[in-house]
Amino acid sequence: MKAVIHIGTQKTGTTTIQSFLALNRPSLSSQGVRIQPFTARNIAHMELGLAGIVRAGDVLQSPSKLHAMKIKDRASQVAYVDRFEAMLREGVTRWPEHSYLASSEQIHAWLFNEARIAALHGFLTDIFDEVRYVVYYRPQEDFMLSTYSECIRRGDRVTLDAHIETQLNRQNFFRRASLWAKVVGRDNLTVRLFDKTAMHGGDLLDDFCAVAGIDRAPLVTPPRQNLSLSAEEIDLFLRLGKRINTRLRTGGPNPLFVGLNALMKRRLPRPGTRVQLSPEQRARIRAANAQSNEKLRQTFFPERPTLFCTNPQG
Repeated sequence: MKAVIHIGTQKTGTTTIQSFLALNRPSLSSQGVRIQPFTARNIAHMELGLAGIVRAGDVLQSPSKLHAMKIKDRASQVAYVDRFEAMLREGVTRWPEHSYLASSEQIHAWLFNEARIAALHGFLTDIFDEVRYVVYYRPQEDFMLSTYSECIRRGDRVTLDAHIETQLNRQNFFRRASLWAKVVGRDNLTVRLFDKTAMHGGDLLDDFCAVAGIDRAPLVTPPRQNLSLSAEEIDLFLRLGKRINTRLRTGGPNPLFVGLNALMKRRLPRPGTRVQLSPEQRARIRAANAQSNEKLRQTFFPERPTLFCTNPQG
């Protein structure tokens, strides 16, 4: 059995892809594709990212993700990965499909060094006959806005300028793609652009299906998922967050914050004001990534005159 692993990145339609796969599990099975999250509630396959961390000898520190997986310390994380491995090993002996397909943006986010990537790759190649990886990259200025919305949703109380300052040196996609290619082999890594001009049919799900060898025609399309917050919603999160913790000590969401936020959000305009970068912010982000983006183009997309041609729909 072979495995196709979509490794992100964050804010490139990963939630839409995961919802699409979960929604179409029976139809995908008839096409020979197995969708099998370790736990039914976790369609984001976070167990794969955790496997890379644990098998590299590290420990996941994110309270919210640990809460989502119902685990805590190193011992429970190791046990969780051991149970996941046992499920996969047992599954490949009885699953009738020819391929195992999973999608997790946490893989790209958490496996940021050679040791962690090698640990996951070794974990998977010891179980499957063949393992391929798919990753999407989007223009850094769009990525910056989307990740800002996500960090506010998580409970961070920072300005857009502060977020840019923190993230500006973390968006070298060429370095990350090259690291993955070095560890897993260039032929086993498919790099795609979250850019309509580079996608099959100009559509993310069409593109993903083409890359994964899926016939999309009989499959159901989910509604758009995980939309970015409006300027008004961000302001509400920030104001409310000054008074009430967004999360409990366990890492789970604070019901009081969730309830008040939902109640107060009803008064906000719809669809609200779209958050935008200033010309200066946009120019700064582009300048910081110009050299690495050109290297990415030359290495993975030599046929394109420029790496990104449009602002893709997000």
